[in-house]
Amino acid sequence: MSYVRITALLSLILLTSFPLLLDAQSQQIADWTFHPNYTLPRNAANYPGNKVDPPQGRFDRFKRLGGPVVFQGQNPTQRISDLLERTKLPTSAFTLELFLLNHVNQPVGVLLTTGSIAGPKWYLGYYDDELSFYLQDENDDEALIETSLKKGWKNYWLHVVAVFKEEEIQLYVNGELREKQAVKAPQIAYPEKSMLELFGYFANEPFMELSNLVKKINLYATAWTSEDVDLGFDQMKGQVEKGLLFEEVFHFTVGPYLNMATQTGINILWETDRPATATVKYGRQLPLDQEISVDSLAYIQEIALQDLETAAPYYYEIIAIDENEEQMSSGVLTFSTAVAGDGAFSFCILGDTESRPYINQQLGKMVWGERPNFIMHLGDVTDGGKEPNKFQWTQEYFTGITPVASRIPVFPVAGNGESDLYWYNRYHVLPAPEAYYSFSFGNAEFFMLNSNERDELLQGGVQYEWLKKALSASTATWKFVSHHHCPVSSDENDFGNTWGGKQSERGDPRFDALKKLYEDLKVDVVFYGHVHAYERSWPLKDGQIDQENGVIYLKSGGAGGNLEDFTPTRSFFTNKVQNGHHYCLVDIHQGKFSFKMFDLEGRLKDFFELEK
Repeated sequence: MSYVRITALLSLILLTSFPLLLDAQSQQIADWTFHPNYTLPRNAANYPGNKVDPPQGRFDRFKRLGGPVVFQGQNPTQRISDLLERTKLPTSAFTLELFLLNHVNQPVGVLLTTGSIAGPKWYLGYYDDELSFYLQDENDDEALIETSLKKGWKNYWLHVVAVFKEEEIQLYVNGELREKQAVKAPQIAYPEKSMLELFGYFANEPFMELSNLVKKINLYATAWTSEDVDLGFDQMKGQVEKGLLFEEVFHFTVGPYLNMATQTGINILWETDRPATATVKYGRQLPLDQEISVDSLAYIQEIALQDLETAAPYYYEIIAIDENEEQMSSGVLTFSTAVAGDGAFSFCILGDTESRPYINQQLGKMVWGERPNFIMHLGDVTDGGKEPNKFQWTQEYFTGITPVASRIPVFPVAGNGESDLYWYNRYHVLPAPEAYYSFSFGNAEFFMLNSNERDELLQGGVQYEWLKKALSASTATWKFVSHHHCPVSSDENDFGNTWGGKQSERGDPRFDALKKLYEDLKVDVVFYGHVHAYERSWPLKDGQIDQENGVIYLKSGGAGGNLEDFTPTRSFFTNKVQNGHHYCLVDIHQGKFSFKMFDLEGRLKDFFELEK
């Protein structure tokens, strides 16, 4: 569900860092803040910490509304009606300010308009990188200005300001005046049934909602100057740089989020919008009977719960406390410690969550329905979440994954989207050296590599030699390797433009030494992502299918990134390919390995078993 906050400002808000906006913002009519406050279903429907209020609509039962507004030839997929009644709509000079985050490659849009019943007196619309502002004055004279938006601030953010001043309309994008046009009359006359409505156009992204595209809408009863616009843009940039989800609300910007479950412990991480201490309460039953204090003020906090019982369910709660002693609770959440020996366990696999939190959230609900012991993430948790792009973690990845990751621990590998590892290392607590590591769960051992460092994977490289030694020493029944990039792949263009006449290498040749190592040291399955599709190979050894001694290569890159396709002809090694968003489920008990792959609608698309 999307939550929207609409607030009429009853008093002057002092913005000390932006004093020149004082007069403009004192004329604010209303503001709307959008964030997709995703939760899991039923008893797990817990949003951790503080959030904005639910929609404050003005609906009466059976109220008659106008028809849906077709915009740029598109029918709306979402509608919020009656945001403001007619008496509050500005009749003379006004300013509209929007923050948009468009991080998808499909055409999507939004329209804010006064006219679903009697026709619009003005609208501000965005669709497929095209922005338009329309106004009809009291004499019914019309003005329309449009501009094309090919790239935003940090590539994806748009600060849009539409201004009606005296006898002119103006359209600004990221501080730049793009278009203006004269209007004959300085007033607007609204028909009796006018109201302000918001429409979303997401036919090309059917799980997307307004709160994924729109982050903020402000309406002012005054015409902003170019200086006001610049300061408003700076204010938006400051909020994005800090990774904030809400203004002036004490909240979790990240998590809580579980890492590294062992038989006797687990790591918990979280981040708040301001420095805070915390108390972590936990126990086997409610009320919680154990607690640990985190006494240092910080934004990002982590704690390791230790001396826990093996294969046991636990409850936990984080109470964060800011410098002014304001408290915020995560609510009571749950986790389980790892199984021992030959105990049965299951894990789910996600890869390339990237820029679609609504896909992450949908898959997360399905993963939660399986109740796995942990999630293995195959990298590209973000689309490019390096140090300057904190928003890709707070606004996108953790927005979608937190509902399930606050209850199911995640074991990730780094993808090219996290290649500088700045936020990746800060948001994970993993065994040293963290960029690559191993862990055991039940009778399986997992070897997690950082394939961004290609030279380290060549024979003699740091990770190659580490893996060779670790695999040789492993006594686990099942041995799995995970990394982000593809040793084997039938995708259409990563290893040769197959639709353009170039033959594909069918995988990254820089993995050749590693593939030989996998085969020689009896790895069972190699998991990876990078290409946004699904593919499973036959068991392979020495470049041939070998069903007795071969290694299975399994690509799962369909958890949110822009979907990709395959070569026009089948690869000799391919057992199954599937285009579409998906997740995988593995169940292990002693010498039995059972694998399933499900699409976004929960349909089983692949299945196989191994036995030892």
